[in-house]
Amino acid sequence: MAIRFSIAFQGSKPLKEYIRLARMVEQYDFDAITVYDDLMFKPTWPILTLIAEHTERVQVGPAIVHPFLVHPAYTAGNLAELDEISEGRAILGIGRGAFYEFLGIHPERPITAVREAIRLIRRLLAGDRTPFQGQVFTATPEASLRWKPLRADVPIFVGTWGPKMCQVAGELATETKSDCLWNPDYVKIIRQNIDMGARRAGRDPKDIGIAAGPLCAISNDREAARKMARLALAVYLPYLHPMTEVAGIAPEEIRRVREAAARGNFEEGATYVSDLSVQKCSVAGRPSDVIPQMETMIAAGVTHIAFGHPLGPDFEQALHLIGREIIPRFRR
Repeated sequence: MAIRFSIAFQGSKPLKEYIRLARMVEQYDFDAITVYDDLMFKPTWPILTLIAEHTERVQVGPAIVHPFLVHPAYTAGNLAELDEISEGRAILGIGRGAFYEFLGIHPERPITAVREAIRLIRRLLAGDRTPFQGQVFTATPEASLRWKPLRADVPIFVGTWGPKMCQVAGELATETKSDCLWNPDYVKIIRQNIDMGARRAGRDPKDIGIAAGPLCAISNDREAARKMARLALAVYLPYLHPMTEVAGIAPEEIRRVREAAARGNFEEGATYVSDLSVQKCSVAGRPSDVIPQMETMIAAGVTHIAFGHPLGPDFEQALHLIGREIIPRFRR
């Protein structure tokens, strides 16, 4: 399976800025642009529409939508529109999601919900009017899109690092995408569970890829990059179970980071982030530091590197370093 490369945008920039950045991305050999659909950031679909309208080659899609915030029928409609606007370049990332505690939401049966959401979205795109009766979602024969989507089948990946959700990806998806994954030992756990789900569904496990989406801080200034990686992990580290346990990251470190984050003091939280956490959850440093790490991850079974937020102390410099110095090393 050829190695794919993508870049993920956070929904925190002025809308028109995404047009300029997307055009810059398409100058380089990226395969896709995704936009995080995280709570309290700008909703992803308007940003994706702008990106789709101002690019010609790359795939575009959310990474990831959550069935506990938006019904899969609404997601299917947005996805079909994005596919039409992009002329067949849409992709969809779906998963359990996070940050529900902000709204007092407690997701129940996430494995079942994601599995049923994927099936319902595919049913709607295909124009299938068969009644859908799941444990979480239901659709009558009248639940049908009132227009014909450009494609009846759009690539869907599952955002997860949980073993059971990886099995869902093996059953139904094109790949998994695990944000903050940069530990080759954990790639083996993902692969084992993808294969389990694929075989259960009668699929060839080789058809399902593994995307690693590490927090990225790439710069010619190594120390500035590592400082930024710590600051980003001060936000995300408490949510990375069970990857943190497999990596051997101390529970006390995670507790301190979580408590600082709860106070909104991410700079304090960054002081608790260890070198081990930076090593196992992010890619930080100069291109000469990053390339050997990527080689290790690819050798472990990663088929897609999804360069994630914040990218670097200087976003545009990091983008150019990735496009000019990193990706070409893997395209030869």
